[in-house]
Amino acid sequence: MTAKSIYWGVASNLLGNALMLGATLWLTRLISPAEFGEFRVGANFSTLMIPFLALGGERLISRLIQKGDSVGVARTVRMVMTIALVGAAVLLLAYPLLARYAFAGTVGFPVFALGVLLVPLTICYNLANTIWRHTGSPAHAQIHLNFYQRLLRAPLLIAFAWLHPTAVSASAAMFIAQGTSLLQLWRHIRLALKGGSSPALPSPRGRSVIGEMLVIGLPVALLAAVDRLDVLIINAIMGVETAGEYDLVYMLALTAMFPAMAMSKTSEPLLLSLSDDPERQRRVRWLQIRTLLLSCAALAGIAVISPFIPMVLGVAGPDFPAAVLILSAGLALSSVCGPVLEYMQINGRARLTLLLAMSLMGLFVWMKWLAATADSLVLFAFLGGLFYFVLRLSLAVYIYLADRVLLTNPYILAVSVVSYGLVAAWIIGGQG
Repeated sequence: MTAKSIYWGVASNLLGNALMLGATLWLTRLISPAEFGEFRVGANFSTLMIPFLALGGERLISRLIQKGDSVGVARTVRMVMTIALVGAAVLLLAYPLLARYAFAGTVGFPVFALGVLLVPLTICYNLANTIWRHTGSPAHAQIHLNFYQRLLRAPLLIAFAWLHPTAVSASAAMFIAQGTSLLQLWRHIRLALKGGSSPALPSPRGRSVIGEMLVIGLPVALLAAVDRLDVLIINAIMGVETAGEYDLVYMLALTAMFPAMAMSKTSEPLLLSLSDDPERQRRVRWLQIRTLLLSCAALAGIAVISPFIPMVLGVAGPDFPAAVLILSAGLALSSVCGPVLEYMQINGRARLTLLLAMSLMGLFVWMKWLAATADSLVLFAFLGGLFYFVLRLSLAVYIYLADRVLLTNPYILAVSVVSYGLVAAWIIGGQG
């Protein structure tokens, strides 16, 4: 991993997010708030299902490629693809129950079906991109993941909504765009499957593959579920239009987390047995400082533009700027802890991560439910950022106590914790 890889990842993410944010702003002018809310609730449900059906396949493949286990890679690809297809079929059959209890009657079957069919396409694309990142060019894989996909999605989304301004047309545009992106990278899946066809190599049992995927994938799935569950909670309590607004809050705030996301994607080769290599520890810490600076720069940009977003956004309410800023602060400053999740998983401690994530998730879902019941979008957004901050900080403390490994500078960590507290107190205090 190099600083150049992180910069490419951040730059492509920023450009891609700018494209999708612009397309989304335009979309809110083409379709009604109710249609936009239905589209985003349906899309969030499909995004929620992706990590649960992928079951950590990407991370396992990353580990197997580094070990040179081509048979294991091929077996994992087949397993993940099978689970994704079977899972999508089960979800389609379960629509009557989901429509009543998960969507509160706000998402029609066409939008739901297109979102569910998007799940296996996205999972296969993510597998292909992971293989490319390890066997080809990490920078090019990052650019395709972050930018080229969105370069295709944005015009399709606008064109479909302009021709037919409904949630169904927007969902269809996303489905077609993802299918096209998968076709562009399908050769990596094909080559991985061929690489595991040698009869001279031992083949791992299916049960052991699923077991490894569960241990690695459930923490990732739970973390991904947090934000998607947020939209479903708001949809159930505050209405579909507010759910669409909060989804935009998260989309904009996520920009502040892009540097950390770029680092997590490219740091995996440095994290295995990191405690045995002080020089690698120093390198990770230095890269982490650069990552945090980029996150803070993104946070400053969000603080500048967020007050002006409601002027051009068709679904933003008066609490939108404060909600964006407080969620962005939590996501940006939590990145100071470094790639703690990746460190735990790569070094064989995924079960502990899973236990901590499940415990914190249960607590924070309960608190967010209370915030939504109190009709406080800002408090809800604060809890969304606080979850990530508490989880990452807890893991950073554990890694230091267990392995004496610091993934960041301790003084910068202390400053970030204090800064987050001051920002949160200022924003929440201003709401009173």
